[in-house]
Amino acid sequence: MWDVFAQILGRHTAAILGEVTERKPDRLRLSRLSCQETLSVCELAVLIDFHGLLTEGREKRVSGYMACGAVSGADIKPLLKAMAGHLGLDPAILETAAGPQNILNEFLNIVIGLTGADWAEHGFEMSFSPPQVLSGLPLPPRVQDDQAFHLYVSAPDGIQVDIVVVFSLPGRAVISW
Repeated sequence: MWDVFAQILGRHTAAILGEVTERKPDRLRLSRLSCQETLSVCELAVLIDFHGLLTEGREKRVSGYMACGAVSGADIKPLLKAMAGHLGLDPAILETAAGPQNILNEFLNIVIGLTGADWAEHGFEMSFSPPQVLSGLPLPPRVQDDQAFHLYVSAPDGIQVDIVVVFSLPGRAVISW
């Protein structure tokens, strides 16, 4: 069931990447992460917590988070430049101190807005926090019962997006930064 929700996230990420770049993404990879797997600290990253109720079968409270970013700021710069252009912003915004983080926040806001609506249609009603800066920090720790996925989407011109989504089962609090 969790892989279905992760796949929905992947479809919306790919759709937004396609809209921003005006090209259909050429690669979408979704892989399950074990609790022991660690990911690198990202130079530029954003985190959004979510809390909700899964109504499929017996109702369950679920929480979790999505993190989007890049180990190197240079790796995600093409996405940020395309996103700024799509939003009608001056590319010089990427040269400001807060510009790259703000553009990445907006990208994930759009993705999670679409994903949240689709999850609701599949029986997962959720609310989410505003984006939180995760740049330079490790992802919150996971426990054995968490269901974690790594999503990678790329476009033909080399623009890529990495998102980690973690679903925490009942009784597990989400760690906020």
